[in-house]
Amino acid sequence: MLQSLYGYIMLEFNTEATKILSSQISHLDGKTIEKSLKFIRLLFDWHDNKNLISTRDPLYFLKRDFYDTIQFSNFLKKGMHVDVGTGAGIPGLILSILRPSDKFVLVDRREYPIRFLKHVQLALNLENISIKQVDVNKLSLSSMPTSIILKNFSNKKISNLPITKKMSYLYKLIKSRVSGDYVVFVITGSLALKIPKTLSLPDATEVSVSVKKLDSPFFNECKYILEMI
Repeated sequence: MLQSLYGYIMLEFNTEATKILSSQISHLDGKTIEKSLKFIRLLFDWHDNKNLISTRDPLYFLKRDFYDTIQFSNFLKKGMHVDVGTGAGIPGLILSILRPSDKFVLVDRREYPIRFLKHVQLALNLENISIKQVDVNKLSLSSMPTSIILKNFSNKKISNLPITKKMSYLYKLIKSRVSGDYVVFVITGSLALKIPKTLSLPDATEVSVSVKKLDSPFFNECKYILEMI
């Protein structure tokens, strides 16, 4: 009985999900949609055992996190991208499905998300990702990335800081671990609109900031991308 109910729920989810993807994102091919749906099914299978994300509604996840990631994908240049604090692979693993010719490094310090990511990598045969279980303070890369991405990254030092000081801290932290001329992207909320176009760091470094809106047909409240160079 439970298996039948689960099968029915997933059938309804797949039908509705495919409809959303097909109507809102017409450029995605069938293989990409199939891999995307398989990833979401795996995510919620694992999510039942231990919290990986903040929602238990697959359709909400599809409309919010997945759709936002598709919009974000348009801002990336071709190359290697590092997702720091990736958790369940949002956005890095989703991006690896959407952009199979790019390389992605997924970084998280926690064991359970890393186990999940490795499982998905095998299940979906994702050859364009590498997975690192490491704290950001010990992060090292063998080559310079095109971009480093942060979403919902926080720690005790910055949790209560104003948004401008928080972004300055994150930029300085990332640049102290990985040198090079790459872009730092931060996915955040409407507080991004309060950040000035130039951040002045304590060492007199000036960081250029641009804010991009992730338009959504599903929600009034949109996410924003901070691009820091």
